Amino acid sequence: MNIDCFVSTVENLCQKLPDKIFEGLNLGIGISEEIKLHPKTKKHKAPLYIFGEYRYGIHTGCGILLYYGSFINAYPGISEELLKKKIEETLKHELMHHLETQAGERKLAIADAMRLKGYCDT
Repeated sequence: MNIDCFVSTVENLCQKLPDKIFEGLNLGIGISEEIKLHPKTKKHKAPLYIFGEYRYGIHTGCGILLYYGSFINAYPGISEELLKKKIEETLKHELMHHLETQAGERKLAIADAMRLKGYCDT
């Protein structure tokens, strides 16, 4: 999947979601060609790719960044259909972070931290 198809996929997925989900997401959804690895990636283990990030700042606002390069590097040779499912999962995950932040919740952030701890402890 090339970058243009990736962008189109994200746009199509967003159009299928209710507008209310995007309220307060003033920075929108950005796409980076970067391959982003988590800083705690261990050399002797499989890479810990970052596929998306929810960013929140009091002075900057809220936004989501998806890493095209991470998807392409992590899933070489994957079918386009399956890659679109992975993109959708990541987009919805990051949107859930947004909704939880607006509601003052942190359950998903805690679950993410626990998954990372599991990776680091093995």
